[in-house]
Amino acid sequence: MRTALPLAAILTLLTLTACTASNASNASEEAKPPQVVSATTDQVAFENLKKLVGRWEAPLPNKETIVDTFQTFAFGTAILAEEWVGGQQITSTVFYMVGSELRADHYCDYLNQPRYVARTSADPSVVDFVFRDATNLEAHAKHFHSTTWHFVDATHLTQEWRVEGGSKGNSSVRREFVRTDG
Repeated sequence: MRTALPLAAILTLLTLTACTASNASNASEEAKPPQVVSATTDQVAFENLKKLVGRWEAPLPNKETIVDTFQTFAFGTAILAEEWVGGQQITSTVFYMVGSELRADHYCDYLNQPRYVARTSADPSVVDFVFRDATNLEAHAKHFHSTTWHFVDATHLTQEWRVEGGSKGNSSVRREFVRTDG
């Protein structure tokens, strides 16, 4: 009996000491200013791409119109861009983040699938997608090798695509899109 009382007192004292130390530690953590985590340039570019959700149109040289539609999916973790001409879907591109890196997989009307990684600049209105690799791409086959997107304002977007390979050599395609859903 004599040892039970001092043991109980020691356990109570240890418990009170631990609680006091824990509360002091929490108080010092609360006193620290919160750390600000800044977004990477790729994350900013991905958020800018999300602002494209909707319908965009650009004139083609043959008097037709190319229509780009953008929609998020997978709880906002990816963006699907589809291109349409004359009511026929011609390409799709999926934009997504891998860690802090922005990537894009393009399913092309040239029957190959180039994959890109973003090389963003300090200018948040510009994002460059450079060639990472591709599937179904034979040596020297025609493909979209890179693209630069300029977010002009809330209703204007410019896309510049670099085409490589094929019998005619390298070229570029520029499209000036206007938002048509708002």
